[in-house]
Amino acid sequence: MGVKIREREMAGGEVAFYIDVYHGELGRFSVKTGIQGNPKNRKAFNLAKAEAEDKRREYEKDWLVDPAGLFNRKAMSASDLIEYLRTSIEKTNYPLETNTLRKLISFSGGLIPFDKLSTAWVERFKVYLLDDEAISQNTAHKYMGVVCKTIRQAWKSGYIKEDFSGKVSSIGQTDTQRHFLAMNDIEALYNTPCKNEMVKQAFLFGCFTGLRLSDIELLTWEKISLVNGSPFIRFQQKKTGQYEECPIPEQAVKILMEVKRLHPEFVPDGDERVFILPSRQFIGDILHIWGAAAGLPWDLHFHASRHTMATMMLSSGSDIYTVSKQLGHRDISTTQKYCRLVDTKRVAEVNRLPVFTTLSGPQTAALSPLNIVSSRERILPPEPVIAPKAGSIAAALEAEGEAIAKALRLDKNQAGRYLFDGREYSAKELAIAVSKDE
Repeated sequence: MGVKIREREMAGGEVAFYIDVYHGELGRFSVKTGIQGNPKNRKAFNLAKAEAEDKRREYEKDWLVDPAGLFNRKAMSASDLIEYLRTSIEKTNYPLETNTLRKLISFSGGLIPFDKLSTAWVERFKVYLLDDEAISQNTAHKYMGVVCKTIRQAWKSGYIKEDFSGKVSSIGQTDTQRHFLAMNDIEALYNTPCKNEMVKQAFLFGCFTGLRLSDIELLTWEKISLVNGSPFIRFQQKKTGQYEECPIPEQAVKILMEVKRLHPEFVPDGDERVFILPSRQFIGDILHIWGAAAGLPWDLHFHASRHTMATMMLSSGSDIYTVSKQLGHRDISTTQKYCRLVDTKRVAEVNRLPVFTTLSGPQTAALSPLNIVSSRERILPPEPVIAPKAGSIAAALEAEGEAIAKALRLDKNQAGRYLFDGREYSAKELAIAVSKDE
């Protein structure tokens, strides 16, 4: 009985090292170390043998403490990572894991024994994902995360001896544009017919609650209740597993009333779900057509509803902690990403900073944003002078005002006016104000 090193001569004179484990009652098995050396190069060969000996001692240590556990782990290591992940997915049914499984099958051919896993294998899978032009780098980051998480779980369960997932650097994420809807966009969608009315109402509900699609799909009427007279949703997030209490704003309550009206048409008898939705792919197709019909310049997707809720709350003055709680984020840094989307609030906040006047010494001209506009030739190339035609002074002022707004990167509000220096201006008013200041 014991744990020994075995040398096997290979073609070309190389020697491969194996570890043989033997127990009188439990049997025997061999492990390929992956280490080999050439006896002709005595120094390199001795180093290889010493490395194999280190691995042998690790097995011997486990053999002395728990031989049955060592043999059991060897039997489990012959199991398949693909099947292990597939079994896990049956419990969660999370789309990210399903898509990761497809990539693993494509990469491996459908079989990945645990005893073949190594740091080198994880590195090869990482390169495979980065070379896949069908997915973005951020998607590759998520797939890599699922694989590393699965390896850690397999290690904890005894399928592999070492958690080597942390030895491979993760795939970095890139900063992506987060699409969200302004109120006029939401109104346009509300007034635009949709191929599936239940999908339409589910998306609008997400805009006013911030719920993920996975949580909306699982929402039942029993999860909606009154807390101190206010409607709340009490549920367990599918993604994080956390239990949440989500207050329901008035507009979302109206959407629920509309959904109730749709139930006789969409809901089978005995189904307690609030929203009866088609497959994810069909939902994506419906949103694509609906968003285009409403005039959106980008491809509408369901997660935009969640981005919309976050930006609406931040724009209306909600603090980041409240927004984080509403979205169910575990880490507030996740919520901070939405702050960059709310430029209008940021401009308003910095304009609230105090302005100090000179109390003594020579007086200087008062500074204002309009002074900056009147001196824009210092920072921008001179703009062509618009010569007004007879009877078109208004048109000339309009064009001049638009040029000023463009130079300052001002956006129009819902009323079609520019907010500047604490006041609202039309394009013509902006041009007149600048000319007076000059």
